[in-house]
Amino acid sequence: MVMCLIIGNSYLQSQNIGDFTSINPMAQTEQFAFPSTHSFQKLVEVGDALTEGGIMPINNDFTGYVPILNSSANGFLSVSSENRPGGVTIFDINFNTSSKLWETTLSQAVDFSPVFGTVRNCSGTVTPWNTIITSEESTTTLDENSDGYNDYGWNVEVDPVTKTVIAKHWAMGNFAHENIVVHPNERTAYQGADSNPGYLYKFVANTAQDLSSGLLYVYSGSKNGSGNWLLLGNTTQSERNSTLLQSANLGATIFNGIEDVEIGPDGWVYFAVKGEGQVYRFNDSHPVSGTTATMETFVGNTSYTIAHEFGTTLVDWGNGNDNLAFDGDGNLWVLQDGGKEYIWVVESGHSQTNPKVKIFGISPIGAEPTGITFSPDFKYLFMSIQHPSQSNAASQIDAAGNEIHFNKGTVLVIALNENLGKVLAINNVNRNPASISVFPNPLGFEKILNIYGKNINTVELLSITGRLLKKRVFNQIDNTELKLNNYKSGIYILRINSKHTFKIVIK
Repeated sequence: MVMCLIIGNSYLQSQNIGDFTSINPMAQTEQFAFPSTHSFQKLVEVGDALTEGGIMPINNDFTGYVPILNSSANGFLSVSSENRPGGVTIFDINFNTSSKLWETTLSQAVDFSPVFGTVRNCSGTVTPWNTIITSEESTTTLDENSDGYNDYGWNVEVDPVTKTVIAKHWAMGNFAHENIVVHPNERTAYQGADSNPGYLYKFVANTAQDLSSGLLYVYSGSKNGSGNWLLLGNTTQSERNSTLLQSANLGATIFNGIEDVEIGPDGWVYFAVKGEGQVYRFNDSHPVSGTTATMETFVGNTSYTIAHEFGTTLVDWGNGNDNLAFDGDGNLWVLQDGGKEYIWVVESGHSQTNPKVKIFGISPIGAEPTGITFSPDFKYLFMSIQHPSQSNAASQIDAAGNEIHFNKGTVLVIALNENLGKVLAINNVNRNPASISVFPNPLGFEKILNIYGKNINTVELLSITGRLLKKRVFNQIDNTELKLNNYKSGIYILRINSKHTFKIVIK
């Protein structure tokens, strides 16, 4: 009874996906590090077969969840491939309320041949009218199909229902597109060039939900102050092919690699600049007709004191700001490509003078965290682990009970423990197998667990949700000890030789 009360209270303290204690700032390991209050489920990994033919391509990036009728249980998941050739794979997914797991009923690669192919599909967005825009990060001056346009370096719109390309949007300009966000007015889009020099752009469509024509502006002004939107030429093919050159000729403000742009719940527009180690934000005077904006640094370019379960650590924000997304509480999630490969969460109400910064996750060795969108109810976070080291051997148990090795690109869904999968049935734990004994239990101050038995080959420590926390491998020994000093108070599962299980309590 007491045990159930402890578990219940732990869950009551975590009501929203952004409610967690920072993990310990550390270097990457072979595992995906994240808070014990949360679980992940693997949806697909590189090389998996698709139901409509082919396999999941490498370098999975933007993971855009498109709801069906605003549902947080039924939708389409669009996953981009940052590769040559590029691509987008779309999955029909639904949430099984009985198992509390996500299921895939169909998976299909989008055919980009009608637009002469695509390359290095990086980030993008889900539009307010529920299409996908995938951004081509690489550019070219080649026109191999002789249509008058550079072959690559555009935003491409895709219909997730039919899994077909709608169009490459020439009027939005030609440059290294990494990102885009579309305003709720369904006309205005903000985007940035992932290059150095890179520039910040604003596009205003002539007609709502139609990005094929409109006005294109570039920002010129202070990075911490006021600036103006300067009109670019984007009606002729020559003008549309020369966006960067026009921007330079106008003296537009240079940014060192704009990675993502998002509109916050406060109406400000936030954008990550990878090479400058910070996230800026600006207030547009008017999304449709305004020609001025006021800009400031929001987060980054300094160090923050991170309070975690083992104390506090001063952590440098570093470079590599990449994908951005806001959760339902107005917290900004920032995925880091380069440096420590952290998943930062900047809490609502943060300012540089009153910082509120936490660390949610650290990707496995060799990998960067990518993608990131939320379900409409903000209970589920979809993202990817891109290009982890193939030599990663450590395993983790996901919410479905599957053993996951992060040695391939992997697409994940993450949620609070109570919203994903099922907690291990403590009542079914074998507390006293004849051949194995463990003590002391509960563990006190020293937190050293003694294990005695015969032919011990593997010892695993798991969270109550089944997440693998620690694993040691032996060769038929009769006794060993497990040091658990770095684990906080709570209930854990000890599994020996993959069959003997114990409930372990750390005071």
